[in-house]
Amino acid sequence: MQKRHVYALLFGVPGLFLALIATLLVIGTVSGFMWLYLFGDRPWPAVSGDFLTLLAAATFLLLWTATVIVGYRTGKRLEASPGLNRRHILASAALTVAPLLLLVLHQWSIGNLGKRSDSLVCRDLCLAKGYSASGMPPENTGEKDCICYDSGWEVLRMPLNASVSDQATDQQAKQ
Repeated sequence: MQKRHVYALLFGVPGLFLALIATLLVIGTVSGFMWLYLFGDRPWPAVSGDFLTLLAAATFLLLWTATVIVGYRTGKRLEASPGLNRRHILASAALTVAPLLLLVLHQWSIGNLGKRSDSLVCRDLCLAKGYSASGMPPENTGEKDCICYDSGWEVLRMPLNASVSDQATDQQAKQ
């Protein structure tokens, strides 16, 4: 395989993830601008959704294509030298793993990965029993109760212990 194709891959794989992150930042920024200065809290016209979708696709494809082209040109320029540069391979690997690691850490920090919080377990228990809302006593009281509310009134209070948490986690895993 020619070096230009290897470098297109070396730049293209991490470029995929970096282009995705940059696209999310651009769409978030444009959406925020549209919300603050154009449409506000009123219903947005349908064309704004189409615009954001096209902007996302164009941004992603432009950035990813640019990284592949830069990689191709870099590889073409380096074809005269024998072998591959280890630093380039390690940099490509690091730039591939870093966005994935950031994604996992983000999901962990917001509670989508790892142990579920007691308030989420309580919410799922109350919703499974048909109640519209849930709550827990303040943490400084030391109580570990799950309180279910219906129409703003407390209708059920149950202790939230390890077995109840495990049952709620098992029920959610089945769903």
